[in-house]
Amino acid sequence: MLHPGSAKGGDVGQAIERAGATIAEALAETGGCSLHLENTAGAGGTLGRSFDELGALIDAAGGSDRLGICLDSCHMLASGIEIRSADALTVAIDEAVAATGPGRIGSLHCNDSMMEFGSNRDRHADLGEGELGADGCAVFLSEPRFDQLPCVLETPGPEKKGPTAGQVAEAVKLRERGLKQRKKS
Repeated sequence: MLHPGSAKGGDVGQAIERAGATIAEALAETGGCSLHLENTAGAGGTLGRSFDELGALIDAAGGSDRLGICLDSCHMLASGIEIRSADALTVAIDEAVAATGPGRIGSLHCNDSMMEFGSNRDRHADLGEGELGADGCAVFLSEPRFDQLPCVLETPGPEKKGPTAGQVAEAVKLRERGLKQRKKS
């Protein structure tokens, strides 16, 4: 998993081409491991702020089957992608698949967002303590298309030392809550 880079105030299209060439080089120099490009919150000139940019990066890198994307819940919300309801998340995932190709969603980062929707600011919060809230986190964690994907709990945790075992247990409870809610719908 990697952050795709930044245009650093330059032309985004050229930055995508440069990043794509570097990604292709990395794939050529490695064995069979996959590489997931993480969506970004959109601060500054970061690449990967939209699904279309992620798709363009995959294309610029040659479209290898080893390329996938990592969806970060905080980054999605911060970049203006609504994911706080099951219906909204379904739309977002459909858009991601349309832009990047089927089978490209390969991993997840789950966290809440300290910053408001569309802020383009990457500030992670513990689950249920931000703009996604417990309900939004439950929706994200219970998405059926995410069932078999690896998920990193990427929260600040107490004293900003990372997530605790208790927070992992809370994530499991939120997922179970989300699954129950989906069965009712």
